[in-house]
Amino acid sequence: MQPRARTARARVRRLVEATRDEPFEVAVVGSLATGRFALHSGVDFLIRGEMDTKTRVRVEQKVAAAMRGAGIPYDLIFACDLTPDRLHEIGRDLVALLPEA
Repeated sequence: MQPRARTARARVRRLVEATRDEPFEVAVVGSLATGRFALHSGVDFLIRGEMDTKTRVRVEQKVAAAMRGAGIPYDLIFACDLTPDRLHEIGRDLVALLPEA
């Protein structure tokens, strides 16, 4: 595994652990979840749970803190903003916590 992917996975693992008691769930979808993470890839986070403005800000702060300094871009995808079909499509490669690799 390339060093950049190892860094991304380590940051994600720490973030998922750090948010276990939050009223939202952080999961990873996309290339990091499916093992296709490349030099140009970013991390795609799927956020599930009840979202008000305060919770959205908390999510953004937690993810930004976890990814700060990694040099890896990321996207936040809020499940509540998606259609059921799109959520199902994204959920096919969902990984709640990345296994050690």
